[in-house]
Amino acid sequence: MVSGEWSLIIFSILTQCAVGIWVVAIGLRTFTKGTEPNIAAELTWRPLLVVGPLMCIALVISIFHLGSPIQAYASVANLLTSWLSREIVFSGLFLFFWVISILVYRRGTSSVILGWVTSFLGLIAVFSMASIYYTTPIPAWASPNTYISFFATMIILGSLASTMFMETSKDFTAHQGARTTLWKLSLFTMGVLLIQGAFFIVNSEVHSFLPVLYCILLFLGGINFLVYSFQRYNKSGNGLRPVFYLSLVLLFSAQVLGRYLFYSSAVPIMG
Repeated sequence: MVSGEWSLIIFSILTQCAVGIWVVAIGLRTFTKGTEPNIAAELTWRPLLVVGPLMCIALVISIFHLGSPIQAYASVANLLTSWLSREIVFSGLFLFFWVISILVYRRGTSSVILGWVTSFLGLIAVFSMASIYYTTPIPAWASPNTYISFFATMIILGSLASTMFMETSKDFTAHQGARTTLWKLSLFTMGVLLIQGAFFIVNSEVHSFLPVLYCILLFLGGINFLVYSFQRYNKSGNGLRPVFYLSLVLLFSAQVLGRYLFYSSAVPIMG
């Protein structure tokens, strides 16, 4: 694994995490707004704020892979034909609309449409990122598993990071609606996690240490997140907060390891 691939690992995971946080937070604002309009906005404010800094870090790291800012500028010239150009453009548009959205939300204005437009730009950025690899002559990458893996990472890390920042709010456990939403979010995340793990097992040779370790980290992290969320749902989870942080470490480590295995599988078709 060369250093350039590590920059790709960090860039892709941070980008997907940032988009995931935004999508999850906007989803929570949209679907819990009917019963607790102010609580949903207050709980998701901190997760929304962290998206921009994460994207800025990811974009700076991406320059190290491209080699120089001049190459980064030149890479957007082929927007109509290059998935790399689309990835860069839509990542930049996502960051730009994040700034607009935050300024609007800071004024106390709630714009569901603006939030979902920003989400759409982020989703297109992740789709473009996956398409870069899907369109290569590398069998392990030219598979639907590439899209599943990238979007699953987005949802899993987005859910965990959103929960982590919502934890800092004093209203997080004070309202039944918020606790119910967390429980539903953890169930959804576990479902996505199972799909990611199943496709990894089907599309990989799970016989060596690292793939087995990846599966263990993934499933243990998901179980820990479910246990924590269930305890929160029953309003008895304060003592189990370390369980959540353990799930955060396990699942983040799993995603990094999974992405490492993804890049390590780059064996092109021999002509």
